[in-house]
Amino acid sequence: MTNTEKQMQEIEETFKSIEKTTASLEKTAYDGTRDILRYFDRIHDKLFTFNNIMIVGFFTISKMKEGVPIELILVPLLNLCFLMYIEFRMMEKSRFEANILEKSKTQIEEQGKQIRKSTNYSLLSIFTTFVVTCFFLYNLFRQ
Repeated sequence: MTNTEKQMQEIEETFKSIEKTTASLEKTAYDGTRDILRYFDRIHDKLFTFNNIMIVGFFTISKMKEGVPIELILVPLLNLCFLMYIEFRMMEKSRFEANILEKSKTQIEEQGKQIRKSTNYSLLSIFTTFVVTCFFLYNLFRQ
C-alpha cells in the first residue's frame, strides 16, 4: 500500500467518524427536543391538578369561613383558563409539526417565535399558580 493510499484510507476513516459523531449529535438533539415537550406536559399536568385542588379549596373556604365570598373561586378559575390556553397553543404546535413538510420557511420561522412565546407562557403559568396558592393560603389563615 502506497503512502497516498494510506492517507486516503485515513481520510475515509475520519469522514466515517465525523458522520457517526454527527448522527449521534442529531439523535441527542432530537431526544432533547422530545424530552423538553414531555417535561412541559408533565409540568402542565401537575399545574392542572393542583389548580383543580385550589378550586375545591377556594370553594371550601368560602363555605367554612365567615366573610369569605364565593367569588374568590374566580381566581383559580381564571388561572385554569390560562392553563387551558397554554394547552391549546401546545396542541397547535403539534398540529403545525404534523404538516411541517408542507410549510414555507417563513411559516417555520414564525412558528419558532410562537414556540418561544409558549415557553414563556409556561413559565408564567408556574408563577400564576404560585400566586393563586399564596392567595389561597392568605384567605385560609386570615382571621
